[in-house]
Amino acid sequence: MGADRDHGAQPAPSRLTSTMLNAAVFALAISCWASAATPPAVATAARAEDRVAYPIGYSRWTHIRSGLITAKHPAFPRFGGLHHIYANPASLEGYRSGRYADGSVLVYDLFETRDHGDGIVDQGPRRQIDVMVKDSKRFAATGGWGYAEFAAGTTTDRLNNADRDGCAACHASRKQQGHVFSEWPNRVEPRADES
Repeated sequence: MGADRDHGAQPAPSRLTSTMLNAAVFALAISCWASAATPPAVATAARAEDRVAYPIGYSRWTHIRSGLITAKHPAFPRFGGLHHIYANPASLEGYRSGRYADGSVLVYDLFETRDHGDGIVDQGPRRQIDVMVKDSKRFAATGGWGYAEFAAGTTTDRLNNADRDGCAACHASRKQQGHVFSEWPNRVEPRADES
């Protein structure tokens, strides 16, 4: 119980503004997801040039943030649960500057939740992972990003061409932020080579 804690104090204006901005960004991302609240169709094959490989080892990348989508949100049927966002080393400068280099890969790892009824909710089984890969030449028509979605336990992308175009259209609303919704709260931490 340190004397530096004031439990009744309001957050500083800059921190409050940052919190409100993060909430607004998250709400925008969720509204895009809500508009695509039905699972992707499997029937239409993806164009070979649009396929994105499964990101092996992504859980060892930098954890950007986590979030929870509850049953109260319209995106719950498709994206409900606990999600974690991971970024490969190439994408970290993009989180700092808003300019993502080719080779950047972001992963949205979505899990069911388990409510134990005693105030504890924890991570349940994986539902899916969504992936964004930056390749300016290959994905020029979609802002330089390719999109994929892998059901739990599979390494086969289940998005069809219309689904990919929907992802790109939604992410276009974040063009000024490199087409990326998530923000990295720890982006100001020193890099390993700077310590």
